[in-house]
Amino acid sequence: MKILLIYPPFQIGEGMGKVMRGPPLSLMMLAGAIKDLNHEVKILDLNVNSSFNGKELEQEIKKYDLVGITCMSNTFKAALNICKIAKRYGVTTILGGFHPTLAPEIIEKFNEIDVIVRGEGELTFRELVNGVPKKEILGISYRENGKVYHNPDRPQIKNLDDLPFPSHELLPNKPYHYLWIPAWVCETSRGCPFTCKFCCVTQFHRGRYRTKSPKRVIKELMMAPERAKLIFFVDDNFTLNSKRVIKICKLLKKTKLYKKFKFVCQSRVDDIANNPKMIEMMSDVGFICVFLGFESFKQMSLNHMNKNYTLDKVKICINLCHKNGILIFGSFIIGNIGESKNDTLKTFKLMKELEIDLMMTSPITPFPGTPLHQEAVKNGWIKEGFKWEDWDLTPVMKTPTLSIEDIHNLVRQSYKFFYKDLGYFLFGKKIFRILFNRKFRWYWRFAWNVFTNGISKFFFKI
Repeated sequence: MKILLIYPPFQIGEGMGKVMRGPPLSLMMLAGAIKDLNHEVKILDLNVNSSFNGKELEQEIKKYDLVGITCMSNTFKAALNICKIAKRYGVTTILGGFHPTLAPEIIEKFNEIDVIVRGEGELTFRELVNGVPKKEILGISYRENGKVYHNPDRPQIKNLDDLPFPSHELLPNKPYHYLWIPAWVCETSRGCPFTCKFCCVTQFHRGRYRTKSPKRVIKELMMAPERAKLIFFVDDNFTLNSKRVIKICKLLKKTKLYKKFKFVCQSRVDDIANNPKMIEMMSDVGFICVFLGFESFKQMSLNHMNKNYTLDKVKICINLCHKNGILIFGSFIIGNIGESKNDTLKTFKLMKELEIDLMMTSPITPFPGTPLHQEAVKNGWIKEGFKWEDWDLTPVMKTPTLSIEDIHNLVRQSYKFFYKDLGYFLFGKKIFRILFNRKFRWYWRFAWNVFTNGISKFFFKI
């Protein structure tokens, strides 16, 4: 069988797609799961193969028997268009990922979708391409003889070490970078035990958190392309188990991988604040940045969204990271329930006062399957007539204190406020912190690479 796995293009504004591009690990995992079945498999990442116009994509798709597409809410529109192209030529379409898992009823609305893989896809996809009758495959929704069937869920994989290794060889590593530093990705765990109202992860992984062993993590890192200099751990919460993180750090030291790579991960404020030894060890083996979902600097908002940490942890967390030469990339939600415009403007000011190094903001969004979606529907907050297949990343819901237009304007204002103040970056407290901390020695070589590799490409499109 000829199989084409497609990563649809993200809708990314403000130039974010130019500065960060990571490889589609989920598709590499699917390819790895069927590697021994002798199928012809190709991965097409439309975020880096942007030269594929409509006609070229159509000519490519028609060559295959099956097209598998990974799909989040912000790529659903593009995924549907791909399915429509495939069905013109009788190509089977399989949709997987967060959006179809949490909203499997979409298969009843869109005839161009043949099968939905719900949840983890490796075992399910293997059975599908191996010809197992659909009625016997757990974890799928499918169309047959004009009817739609939703099979029972598939049990989650108990031991993540049993997973196949991702098929790195199917992707060129050259296009992938973070701030133009050649980068790759690695997964060390799945899921999150917390229940943040806005987050899809808890629903997708059914509230469970599972890990790979430290030895398995090292094996995967050793498979990273030679050119890669930066590894992004894609786990939703890499630091949840501090003892496990420390074991991984010790192995990074023992194998000397810390001399080859720098590392970035996602974490939680309280994980860091409560584990200073862990952060010190992470710094010693090359962790240079953590992505933190602050979401808000108002305790009422944190409580409402079930973040389960208190604001007194924020300064402790930031100081620990900076003391150990680790930058902070903060994520914030604009439109938290109960927050006014003035509350949001105070958050903007605190971003700088607390010395957040990089930040991104997103409008509050009621993703399918989340408690926030249920709350928004119940209260009539979602824009009338809104459809996910038409979403263009603009705000889709109001709150009791902010209109959709307010939220949209505040998102735009946040980037202008934070990133257009050159004085903050060139002459603020941050630069002195970096200058006089030996643990930030990595920063200057990194910054030079960003300047030489990135600025010219960004402005001159070299």
